[in-house]
Amino acid sequence: MTKRNTYNESVGYWKQYQKFFPEEMQINENHPPIEEWMTWNNAHIHLDRMPVPDATHKIIFIHGAGGNGRMLAPYTQMLQKCGYEVVSPDLPPYGLSYTSSDKTIDYQLWIDILTELIDRELQRDDKPIILLGTSIGGMLAYHTAVQSKRVKGLIATTFVDTSDSKVRDQLAPNKLISRLGKFFMDKFPLLLDSLHISVNKVSRMHLITNNAELTNLIMKDAHAAGTKIPLRLLRTFLNREPVVKPENFDVCPVLLVHPELDPMTPYRFSKPFFDKIKSNKECVFLEGAGHFPIEQPGLEQMNAAVLSFLKRVANE
Repeated sequence: MTKRNTYNESVGYWKQYQKFFPEEMQINENHPPIEEWMTWNNAHIHLDRMPVPDATHKIIFIHGAGGNGRMLAPYTQMLQKCGYEVVSPDLPPYGLSYTSSDKTIDYQLWIDILTELIDRELQRDDKPIILLGTSIGGMLAYHTAVQSKRVKGLIATTFVDTSDSKVRDQLAPNKLISRLGKFFMDKFPLLLDSLHISVNKVSRMHLITNNAELTNLIMKDAHAAGTKIPLRLLRTFLNREPVVKPENFDVCPVLLVHPELDPMTPYRFSKPFFDKIKSNKECVFLEGAGHFPIEQPGLEQMNAAVLSFLKRVANE
């Protein structure tokens, strides 16, 4: 078997991100996440784990369309320091995860992988699980919570409901790609599903952060926004409708920590979905923060809001 890549030994691009975070959040070679693998069906899923043996709760941190689990390590370290164990998967084809065939990669596979991960983590130590999704990972966390029904809380930085055409238009570089591109993908899936395209070409990835240098790094990262995805993944993502509508969602409480200065997915695109959510919910705006929040005081506000939410969940 070919030796698998690791972030700690062979893929060091993530180290270039650290300088954009406050010093206390930066990850260094002396305290990196523990790397693990979960094999399920034909998928080989890389996991970053920030262990806390006596943690009362565990967080599964879900990346977005231009990221991977290791990009989230500064945030996970913050949570670890506060006593919460965190597991951050790479969703194929992002990061170091892979499948035996790209023909199997679609949006439902992502939901299934996360559902399986929840089951395995509960079997491992039975610590209650909270999902935390950033960017499109927020909506992915919602779909996963609905399918799993085994999570105690849901935190998101945005809710990108692609069943809404206005949201699809916002995500795409322009309406031509949003409308015409989707039409052809839906019309000719057998012909187009296996084709690969850079996520930079089908999204507004240039808006992923409000820092030009960091954005450029992410867009060039072959394990992040530089990844080429099969059109099957894009098509099934754009066509996904909630199995349970938000007005009927009562699986767990919800926290939306939405960046205030997010040009990629402004709050007005999350608001209609969030407002309909039935379960107990709260929204906190992160002042001065962009889509990938690295700015203060937004970072401190996110930390405070997340920790407060986790304490409430623990007391329920």
